[in-house]
Amino acid sequence: MLWIAVYIPELSLQIATRGQPAAGALVISAGADNRPVIHAANDIAQQAGIKVNMSVAAARALVEPLLVIPRQVDTERHAIHNLACWAGQFTPAVSIYLDEGLLLEVGATLTLHQGLTTLINKLRLGLHTLGYRVCIGVAPTPMAAWVFAKARYHGYDVRMCQHIDAIATRIADLPVALLDWPHDSINKLAGLGIIRFADCLALPADGFAKRFGKNCLFDLQRVIGSRPDPRLSFVPPDTYRAHTEFGFDINDSMALLFPLKRLLNEMEGYLRGRGSGVSAYRVTLYHPSRLKTTIHIGMAKVERATDRLLSLAREHLHKTTLPDNVLAMSIEIDQTQPFQEISASWLPDPQQQPDSWYRLIDKLSARLGTDNVYQLQAIDDHRPERSLKLVAATVAGSGATTLNTTRTSSNNKTPFLAGKLRPTFLLATPRKLLSHEGRPTCHGAVDIISGP
Repeated sequence: MLWIAVYIPELSLQIATRGQPAAGALVISAGADNRPVIHAANDIAQQAGIKVNMSVAAARALVEPLLVIPRQVDTERHAIHNLACWAGQFTPAVSIYLDEGLLLEVGATLTLHQGLTTLINKLRLGLHTLGYRVCIGVAPTPMAAWVFAKARYHGYDVRMCQHIDAIATRIADLPVALLDWPHDSINKLAGLGIIRFADCLALPADGFAKRFGKNCLFDLQRVIGSRPDPRLSFVPPDTYRAHTEFGFDINDSMALLFPLKRLLNEMEGYLRGRGSGVSAYRVTLYHPSRLKTTIHIGMAKVERATDRLLSLAREHLHKTTLPDNVLAMSIEIDQTQPFQEISASWLPDPQQQPDSWYRLIDKLSARLGTDNVYQLQAIDDHRPERSLKLVAATVAGSGATTLNTTRTSSNNKTPFLAGKLRPTFLLATPRKLLSHEGRPTCHGAVDIISGP
């Protein structure tokens, strides 16, 4: 087994700035309402002298103006949850650890991703695209990988470890405070001069357990791999929602494309992990006084690529009049659909030819309105004049179902009758044909091509 740990330092601060970077000093506050303290601060605030655990009142005395955002633990948990959904595209064995990061078991997927280095580069680039700054650790046990990731954040030079026998040597000089133990246990160990992992591992196991508890001993054993450490894999939900708050007002609809792209990149990872796509999704903009603007975006075919979803959102946002400034944004999908990836080939593929046609339909629907672009849907009726009806070209139009000439509607299972002969022209009033020598005539002999 081989584990990759993704540690996200100062998660609350990163969430506050991933939607749109703050232009000035920004801090995250926590603690009692009557005396909040600084939980995290961006670089501008730190350069002004603001430190963690300083009171917000003292921080305001140092910097003015100072943007203060209260910490929201539920928002942090939801962000980690969505990151776990996104990471499912790399491996199905994803675990959330302490609401601070992820653990990925990648031993079985290295061949798929062309090796460990390539996989780490993909992971790091993807997280950077999502707006996260992370530290990555690699080890044969999940807790060792987590220790290595936190060690890199604190400035230690830690290399990848791929063999379980080398863990004890690699962690020997690292401080045991990297483990998420209670402060009392860490302070007690430090008082005895036990600071490094090597110091702990050199102590007798029974005596260590009696003085510091069995849980601490078991953690040490899990780190070096002498005790099993099974992890419950994260199961992605059937529906998806991502949310980001800006911390300040945005009054230009085109300025929303930057945070929207990050949300769509995250959603694409979720869809790739499930092997799915979407034919519709919602963008909700949150304004002051609890006002909301909801934009329904539908496609003529199942999609999941960020560029395609973002281009349609751009068309909708361009014609959307904002009733007020935007404070936050969310995207939601209620239902996913199977997605078949098109293989790259230098030979022409007939399946790829209709793609430009679907893109045209999507663009027309976005610009003209989903209720103004239609296509024909076949109805199982023997009367030619009743065998077709108009339906919206995208699923966002009037709640209609997307259809084309090769697929089946996902709701009513009525196929488009492609290849079946139907009259191409009907008279407003039926007219009786004359007969000559047993054959119908109409300005000459009439040949019956098919039927009755």
